[in-house]
Amino acid sequence: MASPHPEPVARQLEMIARQMIDVAQRASRPDLAERLEQARQDLGNVGVRVVVVGQFKQGKSALVNALVSAPVCPVDDVIATSVPTVVRWGEQTTATLVTELSGEQQSIRTAIDPGELRAHVTELAGDSGIFGTLHADVALPRRLLAGGLTLIDTPGFGRAQVRASSNLALLPQADALVMVSDATQELTEPELVFLGQASELCSRLTFVVSKSDLQHNWRNIVAADTEHLAAVGIDVPLLVTSSLIHELAVQQRGNELIEEAGIHTLAKHLHRVHADVLAERHRAIASEIHTVGELLAMVFSTELEVIGNPENGEEIIQDLRQAEETAERLTLRSARWQQTLADGTSELIDDIEFDLRDRLRQVGREAEQLIDSSDPGRSWEDTGTWLAESVTQAVSDNFVWAHTRSMHLADVVSKHFVLDGRSSVPDLSLPSTDRALRAIGDLDYVRSGSLSAGQKLMIGLKGSYGGVLMFGLMTTLAGMALVNPISVVAGLIMGGFAYKQDAKQRLDQRRAEAKVAVRKLIDEAIFQVSKESRDRLNTVKRVLRDHFVSVAEHLKQSLAESIRSAKRSGALPPSERSVRAAAVASELRALRALGDRAMEVGAPAPTRAAASAAP
Repeated sequence: MASPHPEPVARQLEMIARQMIDVAQRASRPDLAERLEQARQDLGNVGVRVVVVGQFKQGKSALVNALVSAPVCPVDDVIATSVPTVVRWGEQTTATLVTELSGEQQSIRTAIDPGELRAHVTELAGDSGIFGTLHADVALPRRLLAGGLTLIDTPGFGRAQVRASSNLALLPQADALVMVSDATQELTEPELVFLGQASELCSRLTFVVSKSDLQHNWRNIVAADTEHLAAVGIDVPLLVTSSLIHELAVQQRGNELIEEAGIHTLAKHLHRVHADVLAERHRAIASEIHTVGELLAMVFSTELEVIGNPENGEEIIQDLRQAEETAERLTLRSARWQQTLADGTSELIDDIEFDLRDRLRQVGREAEQLIDSSDPGRSWEDTGTWLAESVTQAVSDNFVWAHTRSMHLADVVSKHFVLDGRSSVPDLSLPSTDRALRAIGDLDYVRSGSLSAGQKLMIGLKGSYGGVLMFGLMTTLAGMALVNPISVVAGLIMGGFAYKQDAKQRLDQRRAEAKVAVRKLIDEAIFQVSKESRDRLNTVKRVLRDHFVSVAEHLKQSLAESIRSAKRSGALPPSERSVRAAAVASELRALRALGDRAMEVGAPAPTRAAASAAP
């Protein structure tokens, strides 16, 4: 079933929210009016964030440029993107560098010339984000972006592995993900691992095979990629694109080339994704409006019941008082949900920390096995690269698991607040682990162990001296000179043996130094990331606590207002009860009609934005 156009849905929901706000104000419920006003403002949010990710040099920047028909993201055969670039709608073309200060709710914005973006978002800029997280914000007047679609070009995660964790941190806040892998080779294991992690954090994934112009048998690559995705249980739309062919097609105005390039197909797919995201957002807002309507209806239905059955008024009020006491207990620190949250968070922190330690210790064991099987002096640079990738992979896996467990905990706690068959779960966003990874420091240097010719000669001479002297003295008994062929040969043999022994000792020493360096790095990683992980999960705990305390307060206020309205209605003289009953019944019918209408407007299910590669 196709999703309706988002604008009419938003207008209808806004109208319903406004009418319900009037009801909330008449019912003296400013708290619920505020919730409805927030829902009404959320309807104005049409922004949809699409994160474009992939390994180093897969054509992500070129793909974004092709989609917006502008060279906004720098493209180079050697120099890679090092800073995320946010491309959004703007009436004029502008570029801004944004630094989100670490631990602060503020940012530093610096306007730059869009033509100079290359010097700020690529490796030419050197180290970035020293004081916080840096990204570039580019505004463009493009039709694709006019509806609120925002594209985020990210650094590749094949060269600097710490960026893989940074990219993963973007996904819980992203509405959709586009994974790019070029047609020159099949999907690699790191790409499949990243896709598996991303699927846990973002439900809307699209896989794009880029650079089809570089491979004449790209269809075989697509078929192989499809098999790889199916083997790991990842079911995502797959599209084939060529930014170069698209650029040539635009220059030559060739419709056939445009279709072959696949960029327009991807753009249409993103439009469908945009519509589906807004439809889901509208359903959530409609559910919020309906929930607030139920809280308001609680007051009117109670009053109507008391008016219609005045003889049962005291019994009704007593039942409400018991419900109010139950709601009151929900706001206390001793409430069951508070205990569930505290126990769940404590268990979650312990599990996540144990998982992190286990993963990193396994990396350390594998590193020691690698050291024992090689000469670390010669392969230390490669070992360091492997170790950085493995640590980042372990931390990223731990990050994904922590987010999944946090969402499960939120769902468990929300079960204590089920209203009319529905429960409310807040959005959870976990900060990136790249700050902790950056704080780990570098791997200690291990000497190469290479010796100059003079050093080798001196070691050989030191070892051969004893052999020449010992065998020379023995041969003097036979009348031979101290230095003779026998003593010289013996010296050479003992010199070679001494050199091998010295080389073995040096290798053992290098391996011991390498293992100490690895253990030091693993210990530092555990220390830094554990602290960051605890902080993240404590933030989750505070978010959940504040959210559910607010839910409990709204429920308590609704019950308190129901008691007050019941008492007022019970005290009405018989002559006024029928008039009041008619007014309350009319208000209740209108309120429930608004709630039902909100659910009806937001009810259509989204279409799955599916696409497949060209045969």
